Amino acid sequence: MLAGAHLYDPSATLCINGPDAYSFLQGQFTNDLNRPAGSATYGLWLNQKGKVLADSVVLRRAADDFLVFSQFSAAAEIRQRLEAYLIADEVTVQDQTAAWGAIELWGPRAGQIVETLGGAVPTTGAFSPAADGAVIFRGRTSRENGFTVLSPAAHAPERYRRALAAGAVEADAGTAALARITGRLPAVPADLGPGELPNEGGLEDVAISFTKGCYLGQEVMARLKNLGQVRRRLHVVEGPGPAPAPGGEIFQHARRVGEFRSAARRGEGFVGFALLSLLRLDSTAALSRSPESAADIRIVPAG
Repeated sequence: MLAGAHLYDPSATLCINGPDAYSFLQGQFTNDLNRPAGSATYGLWLNQKGKVLADSVVLRRAADDFLVFSQFSAAAEIRQRLEAYLIADEVTVQDQTAAWGAIELWGPRAGQIVETLGGAVPTTGAFSPAADGAVIFRGRTSRENGFTVLSPAAHAPERYRRALAAGAVEADAGTAALARITGRLPAVPADLGPGELPNEGGLEDVAISFTKGCYLGQEVMARLKNLGQVRRRLHVVEGPGPAPAPGGEIFQHARRVGEFRSAARRGEGFVGFALLSLLRLDSTAALSRSPESAADIRIVPAG
């Protein structure tokens, strides 16, 4: 489609401000927030072992005023993670999730649709303000031309109708998931969660700073960078029939090699993420849903 549009309620929109907001978040977030007002930075919240608790786009509205957005990670999870490390910092964390709505736009004409909604097309790593307090930034539904329009909830439906009137095609959650999965953009925590490391989902290049200094989980990230490969990795797989349930086992040559994560229907089959062990994995051989079933699932090569 030339432009897809999906209206949804964000899982998390937190306002974080106060005199110590920047220094506090910089010591918690995996990516570097030392950027000017107007920046939009994607990254992760890890535990002490470097496992992924949540992801967010952090919008820096002023020196010590931030909006933390997540499409899939729960606001309660992010807030609990932050407040566990608030000690003497002058920081206020407010859950404003119910006050916001979001629209995902993707496809070749998505940038033109953004302009009809009253905002400039944002550059990578920045957000553009729009009317009514909305903000627009690069989204994670499409790797090349995807945008998130974060709007006050009262105005989101009308903004969505304007996007459709401008030529966007109405898309449901399944269609948006298909675009995300084929774009190799894992969702947190559905595809990568508290049992996994960022590197297992290929997020080390987009969500991790190796130069910013200390943050929770930083030592584990540094060791992984220095010592080499992880033992498991998310792969995109496709096959016939219904989409498998998350957590379903995957086999190769009758040996369990991993499990399914999120998946979406495509035609008469499905495409989805699978977390696979790299030990003795043959990326050219087919996979199956059980040791006895047909090997009719293939790993989709990157690129």
